[in-house]
Amino acid sequence: MVEAALAGIGIAWVPEDQVAEHLASGRLIPLLPGWSPSFPGLCLYYPANRHPPSALRLFAQAVREWASRRPAL
Repeated sequence: MVEAALAGIGIAWVPEDQVAEHLASGRLIPLLPGWSPSFPGLCLYYPANRHPPSALRLFAQAVREWASRRPAL
């Protein structure tokens, strides 16, 4: 998405830290900044199965633990 936006093909809705350098240099500009929601922290999307695979369950648990140790922004 970022490459397409840089090429002038369209827009990209991505985390700001992924495009901070492009924003600072003016290669990209914020679109509708007053309407852009801010989402602090992380989001992890996965199927809501009653019995998720062990690897997914352990990964989600590791991400939650990692996020709880991160300093607040």
